[in-house]
Amino acid sequence: MKTIFLDFDGVLFDSVKEAYLLARYAFYDIPVKEAIDEEHYQKFRKYRYLITHSWQFYIILSLIEKNIEEANFVNMYNNLFADGIDFNIQIFDKKYVLARENLIKEDYNFWNNLDTPFDFFYEIKNLSQNKSYNFIILTNKKKLPVQNKLREYNIENIKLFANEDIKEYQNKADFIYNYLNLNNIDKCILIEDSIDNIKDCEKYPQIKCLLANWGYVNPNNKGLNKETIIYNIKETEC
Repeated sequence: MKTIFLDFDGVLFDSVKEAYLLARYAFYDIPVKEAIDEEHYQKFRKYRYLITHSWQFYIILSLIEKNIEEANFVNMYNNLFADGIDFNIQIFDKKYVLARENLIKEDYNFWNNLDTPFDFFYEIKNLSQNKSYNFIILTNKKKLPVQNKLREYNIENIKLFANEDIKEYQNKADFIYNYLNLNNIDKCILIEDSIDNIKDCEKYPQIKCLLANWGYVNPNNKGLNKETIIYNIKETEC
């Protein structure tokens, strides 16, 4: 069997709209169900690749609010990120997390429909019926919402390791390496939209990394399209 690890956000599902609505509420107090300003949303989406944790959305929206030019945006973001979490960011993040919890409780269907599958997801769903492939989702998201999403799309043949499973590891690369050793697997493929996660794997030659070009990818990094990645899955020996 070929073992293929898949990121969830940015590879299988697009979750930017949920992040935007929650971040917009936490920053501006705009109700999550209020109509989206498309221009503002696209600016937010453009810099989604910079984000690892929800509190970082505060920095993104602060810079958008100040109309920071594109040429200076990333440098200013990195400078503010290096300053760490201050009181305003703490308040923002608490509002963000609480708003998400309340939305799930009060209107689960609305919240659930904010995440939409990429076309690649359906390709993987079809391939997962083939017993030649061992597909594994590896995500920093909590397990339950991802499980629910997979159940909604009748996914039965894809394993899942989520935040609860990988939080004791320094990064995804270390988790994968440990998984390969425990299961006597010589090689695998990792499909990611995070160049940082891919760089972490460089010390492990057993992991072949493929950067997807449709997710939250730094525009300076050239990823692979869906067709090329599917070809690699089918043709790579591992």
